[in-house]
Amino acid sequence: MKKKMFFAASLVLTAQLLYGQQQDCKSYYFLQNNAEVEMSIYDGNNKLVARNIEKVLNVNRTANVISSNFSTTLKDENGKELSTGKGKFKCTGAEILLDMQMAMPNIPQLQNMKMEGGSDEIFISYPSNLKEGQSLPGGEKEMRGNMSGMEISMNLKISDRKVAGKEKITTPAGTWECFKITYKLGLSVQMMGTNFPMDLDVNATEWFAPGFGIVKTDTERGGSVLGSMQITAFKK
Repeated sequence: MKKKMFFAASLVLTAQLLYGQQQDCKSYYFLQNNAEVEMSIYDGNNKLVARNIEKVLNVNRTANVISSNFSTTLKDENGKELSTGKGKFKCTGAEILLDMQMAMPNIPQLQNMKMEGGSDEIFISYPSNLKEGQSLPGGEKEMRGNMSGMEISMNLKISDRKVAGKEKITTPAGTWECFKITYKLGLSVQMMGTNFPMDLDVNATEWFAPGFGIVKTDTERGGSVLGSMQITAFKK
């Protein structure tokens, strides 16, 4: 009898934990059906150069994971469409996983790149127990696409991710308590049929709001700001 009661109690506890986990996951904007986020992109002089619209296409739930597929539409400052793409987002309760392709540098000069990530799914992780001083895993991904009509291959690498602290960030879309995450971002681009590779190494800072998502990112090199991106609109 005691064994049966213990087993039943374990099932109830497991169900409660899973339900609680899903409740926590559901607060992220990437896991809300039809949610749409506008990320505005600025150059080093804080001039608006583009907007990236991210829209959730569908949300899928299993016992342990909630995931979504979303579209991205990049438009210039006048609203002209530059490129489109797709991404994936997952929440396990223990961590958030974001498609690494979404970590493309927010550098205005690179915004006309149209890239495809291939069939390999590589994600950047945000543990649920983020704390100051914590080191986070990086990642590396190969992509192919074109820029101004020329075929290119690209290697994107993220390393030295660290939680630098906590900050309150306010944008036109709201105010969030965020973890400030710093990392190194390496980008190697090879133009097909040429011997002129382009290598770019920058320092990036990202503000991540637990229970919501990425609010803002900055990129800089040699002490000079290359670009920034922040949420300027959000709707469910």
